[in-house]
Amino acid sequence: MKVFDKQIYSSLLVKGNLHEAINYLEGFPEQAELVEKYKEVFQNHQLMTRSTNKVIDAVDKIYQAYYIDVFWHKENPQKAELKLFENLWNYCGGNTEIAKDAFIELEVEKIIRNEGYEFLGGDTAGFYGPYIWATSVDETYEVELPYGVQQYALTMMDGFISRSWLDFLSFGKVGTGGWSGKDGTLCCIKSLYDTESTHFKISFLKHEAQHTLDKKLYPHITSTELEYRAKLVELIYWEDEKIITMIFHDAETSDVRNTHAVASHRIISDLSKRLFNVAYVNDLGMFLTKLDDIRNAAQALLDEWN
Repeated sequence: MKVFDKQIYSSLLVKGNLHEAINYLEGFPEQAELVEKYKEVFQNHQLMTRSTNKVIDAVDKIYQAYYIDVFWHKENPQKAELKLFENLWNYCGGNTEIAKDAFIELEVEKIIRNEGYEFLGGDTAGFYGPYIWATSVDETYEVELPYGVQQYALTMMDGFISRSWLDFLSFGKVGTGGWSGKDGTLCCIKSLYDTESTHFKISFLKHEAQHTLDKKLYPHITSTELEYRAKLVELIYWEDEKIITMIFHDAETSDVRNTHAVASHRIISDLSKRLFNVAYVNDLGMFLTKLDDIRNAAQALLDEWN
């Protein structure tokens, strides 16, 4: 009997493969309710109300329509983005020629902040979608990375309405757990972490702290390189199969804008060459027998990059 694998489902969503994710769910009777929810929202365009604040709800629904265009209808990304920003510009009261994307989101941010919420725009892995939340608390954490220990400023954020496109595609089950801010601050989504857990200490703190460090050391580093290096750091510190399994399932090169997937593919390729002397191993089981070797290889790959 086939058993539902949450990691396979999540990885399909991370890659933006919504139809494939739903097809996977349809193979399991216990997921029928979730499949119906997908059909209601994406097929029947029943946008979700995720805030009681009318302004926040209106902005959120403009982005929801964009997600449906991109991930369900498979519209040309540039065409979908143009429609998104036209709709946002109209909501902001723009009555002249449509402004540039970044300027429009600055106007949206003013509207959101006027309602007492915080806003971060831009794109995540090549697709637009805002982070909208209610409160932030500043803290400080000492983080050990492969080349030393430093203190990092951390902002703990709570009361989220929107966590970009992956949050919407998964109905809140999958999505960004945080990010490294432009000023080097580690920004963490409080509801997703137990701060005493290995998941927080490695997959958030060490991953995002490595981003902050790399941005300082290598000002021209690409987003894919940032993810590659941070994922290697996770592999160095994790002691079980969790991270290599996630990286294996996330690996994909069909969309170069999806930097997480592309970085994961590069890691699997590099580990395959180093551990098995082949270009690419498609069998997760082969990696699961070499967890200690993977940690050592990840350290070596990080050293070579430097």
